[in-house]
Amino acid sequence: MFGQDDKEQILVIHDGDLADMVRMLAPAKRIREHHRKARITLLTGEDFESLLKHCPYFNAMEPTLHQAAGQGFFERMKAARNSHFDLIYDLGSGDAGKKIRRAARFSKAKWIDLAPAPKTSGHPLDLAATRLGAAGLYEKAAYRLGEAPPPELDWVDFVAKRSRTLDPAYFGLQGRYALFAPAGDDSPPPTRWPKERWASLAHQLIEKHVEPVIVGGPSTRELGRYVAHVTPGARDLTGRANLVQLAGLGRQAQCAFGEDVPLLHLLVAAGSPAVLFHPGDTPPIETAPRGPLPTILMHAPTLAQISAPEAVQAMRCAGGFDGDARAA
Repeated sequence: MFGQDDKEQILVIHDGDLADMVRMLAPAKRIREHHRKARITLLTGEDFESLLKHCPYFNAMEPTLHQAAGQGFFERMKAARNSHFDLIYDLGSGDAGKKIRRAARFSKAKWIDLAPAPKTSGHPLDLAATRLGAAGLYEKAAYRLGEAPPPELDWVDFVAKRSRTLDPAYFGLQGRYALFAPAGDDSPPPTRWPKERWASLAHQLIEKHVEPVIVGGPSTRELGRYVAHVTPGARDLTGRANLVQLAGLGRQAQCAFGEDVPLLHLLVAAGSPAVLFHPGDTPPIETAPRGPLPTILMHAPTLAQISAPEAVQAMRCAGGFDGDARAA
């Protein structure tokens, strides 16, 4: 399952959804910087292999976490004993990671747990940075809300130089554009911005010579088709772009709008300023996406209370319409 050489051998374990994966990139970068000469292997699930195989923070990727966790305990224990890792970082693993951890105590590797304790208050990035500080990887020992370095996907630019499929022109985008990352049909209606609001926002952006582009998975296709149908000039890319391509689009987007969905975390980390629509009286400051540019949190008891002009004004505050699209 794992190889070895003369370098220090480090295993990074991660298990989670898309938002967790994006957040994981921030501590992973610091681990890479701290262990410059080590061989670092990422053990994770297969869902994000298409993106993470390009990540420069890892020397190797093993998308076999769930298969390994599905083995019997003695098989996992034997694999742990036979592994040759000197150090293991647990970056917020889920149930599969916990099974690997129980077996890893039979290995000789030192284990560093960066996963926050259940119900711990704080943003996951700040909590992970604090644990990295305690392990000696940061100069600071503790990070307050908003202080931790955000994840970044600037390394996607190197992928874009080798593949034209990451170029916006591949999808017919020639000028300025904004990304819409709506919640899907599988999300409760109270957590979704009304489709009429999305269409109104698309219309206002077109008037500003910014092309609206709806992105997302299969559950967002109905909304994408609706907005493209009632707003000529809007482009529906739902279900058509993979994670690497979406990161490439985020790198050059003028801005992004979305509900509290994992995809928005990817677009923000890629470098897009964003507006997040969130229902309720309290802003989601402990779960909001973070990246190199601002994210504006718009919250209301019901999302229908947020208008398209308000969303445009919020994006202006984030600097979303300043200058031209950034070249990869």
